[in-house]
Formats: sequence, C-alpha cells, structure tokens
Amino acid sequence: MRLWPFRRRRKPVEPVVERVTADDLARMAQQGELARAVVTPPPAPRASADRVRSTVAQLPGRPLGGSGVATQAAPARQRAAAVLVLDDEQRVTVSGGGLVGRDPASAHPDGGYAHVIALEDPERLLSRTHLEFGFGAEGSFWVLDAASANGVELHRPGHQAATLVPSQRTTVQPGDTVVFGGHTLRAEPAVGLVDEGPLG
Repeated sequence: MRLWPFRRRRKPVEPVVERVTADDLARMAQQGELARAVVTPPPAPRASADRVRSTVAQLPGRPLGGSGVATQAAPARQRAAAVLVLDDEQRVTVSGGGLVGRDPASAHPDGGYAHVIALEDPERLLSRTHLEFGFGAEGSFWVLDAASANGVELHRPGHQAATLVPSQRTTVQPGDTVVFGGHTLRAEPAVGLVDEGPLG
C-alpha cells in the first residue's frame, strides 16, 4: 500500500504595506524617481455675501436667479372645431360643447355651454333640449340624446340606422347624419383650429 506524503498547507502571504513619508518623497523627487508630483491645492476661501452681490450686479442683463435667456410667450392654445350642417342649410362653426333643441336656453339658464342652438319646431317633435354635443380629448366630435321625448338616430353609410342610448356619447364620423326631432345634423371638419378663448 502506497502512502502519499503529508503536505502542509501553505500559510497565505500577507502583503507588506510600505509607509512613504514626506522625506522619502523629497528624496525620490531629487533622484528623478518620481515622474510627477501631485499637489492638492488648498480650498478656496468662501466669498462673502457682499462680494457675491457686487459680482452679480456687474453682470449685464442677468438678474439674480434668472437664466439670462429671454422667455418667449407661449403660443395660444387651440381647440378642435367642426362645422355643423343643420337641415342641409344652416351652417354653424362650433369649438366647444353645446345644446340643440326647441328652447335649450330656458332648460339650462345657468349656461356653462359654449353654444346653444334653438331650432324651429313646426311639427312639435323637438324637446326643449333634444341633443347635446362636444369634443373628445383627441378632438373627435360626439353627440348624445339629452333624454329627449322622440329620440335620436345615427345614419352611417353602409349601416342600418341606430338609435342612440340616452345620455351616452356617440362619436360622429365624417359622412354620418344625425336625425332628431324632424331635423338633421352633419359634422364637417373645420378648416384649421380655433384659438382657445373664453366661452361665449
């Protein structure tokens, strides 16, 4: 039987830290053993508040706390607009929410709508407030049946006429015709956008 010789584990070698003093650095620098000497400059003294104010006052056109760049006025915000074609004759440009009916102003005396459109009602089919309209966040035009007595229908080419659910918004696409109370409404895109302004 062969016995393997016992091997001792070697103790790890600890690194030797050399201490270099200022005298060692001076000697090495004289002998050219140092390529360069890095000197850390002392911290600069803090300026007094009076000195900071006087320095800022000498800067032309740069107020304290400003960037010195003239700020331009922001462009006027714009909102979506559409041209409502009523009964193929009356054209109304709208750029906000509104009401359509026999007498919507009396039904909503508090206002709050950009447009209030009153239509004649010879056949007595219109409610005082028959239809409400507005624009979605992405600029789409919508209508809803304002709980009218005779309802609202949407006619879309290639589809059957659909009766709108009261108080539920329905997006009106180009080519659609909204039929309500003996009247019709089509929404055409307005040319450009309308500047944002106070409702009126």
